Amino acid sequence: MATTCVYLACKVEECPHNIKQIWNESKAVFAEISSDIRFPYDVPDIAECESYLLEEMKFYLVVYHPYQALIESIINDSYKTDMVFVYPPHVIAIAALFLSRVIDQGNQSDAEAQQWYADLNVDMTDVLQVVNELLAVYETWSGYVDDNMPDLVSRYIADIAAS
Repeated sequence: MATTCVYLACKVEECPHNIKQIWNESKAVFAEISSDIRFPYDVPDIAECESYLLEEMKFYLVVYHPYQALIESIINDSYKTDMVFVYPPHVIAIAALFLSRVIDQGNQSDAEAQQWYADLNVDMTDVLQVVNELLAVYETWSGYVDDNMPDLVSRYIADIAAS
C-alpha cells in the first residue's frame, strides 16, 4: 500500500513518475531493509491498488473548472492556426487560462494572479505571443463576412482557369 501511496502522491503533486520506476525503487528499499524480505508486488498490483486507494479515500477524479467551456473553445481555436506546431501545449493552455480570466475579470492586474503566473516558471513572453496570435485570429474572424465567399471562390476558379 505504501508504494501505491507514493505513486499516487507523485501524480497529485503533478510530478508523475513511471510506475515501473516506483516499483524498482520500492524493491530497492525492501532489499536495503533486509535481504530476507522480498517486495511481493508487481506493477499491475500497484496499478490495481491505486483504484482501491482512491475508492477508500472517496476521491472523485472529475473536477469541473468554472472556465472549462471557454478554455476548451480557446484551445480548439488554437488548432485552426499553426501555433500548435510552434508552441508547446502547456504554453497554449496557459494562454487559454490567461484569456479566459481576462474575458471573465476584465483585466489581469490582480496581484495574486500575477504571482500565480510568475510561479509557473514559464516564459510569459511565449504565453503573451500566443495570446496576441489568438487575438489576431479573433480580429480576422470578426471581419469575415460569408456573403463575400461565393465571389471570392468564383474569382479564384477564374484565375486558375486563366493560368
